[in-house]
Amino acid sequence: MAVKNHNFRFNMEKDNEVRAWEILHSKEVGEDFRSQNEFVIAAINDYYDRYLDKKQDPYLESREKEEAFTQSIVKAVEQKVLDNLPGLAAMYMMQQQSLLSVMGIQGSGACAADAGSDADAADVYRNADVRAGGNTSTRIEAR
Repeated sequence: MAVKNHNFRFNMEKDNEVRAWEILHSKEVGEDFRSQNEFVIAAINDYYDRYLDKKQDPYLESREKEEAFTQSIVKAVEQKVLDNLPGLAAMYMMQQQSLLSVMGIQGSGACAADAGSDADAADVYRNADVRAGGNTSTRIEAR
């Protein structure tokens, strides 16, 4: 096994070098890496790979920021929809119940009269649409 040695020096009067020293000796590095040597090797390799990616694609960083921003919007919208889902389901159930109760009136009214006129049927559909929040003119014209 060939081992090569390289020493680094940290100037404690320069903020960037003090920060690098503190990161190298941080609790997280000690917990997440087997050694400081492994951390330095991973940091150099990751930095250089990123450098090459940005060199080949100068807009890489902008696209990554845009993607992160888009993902945060998507997550916020998904969460809002999930938060409002019980209310939407309840509103839908109320509309369906209202529609069914109106349709039940039509059925019992038609039996009592033995034959309902087209005007009575149109009134029942119009009332059902109004209760369900629909457009009455479209329903009547379609008939």
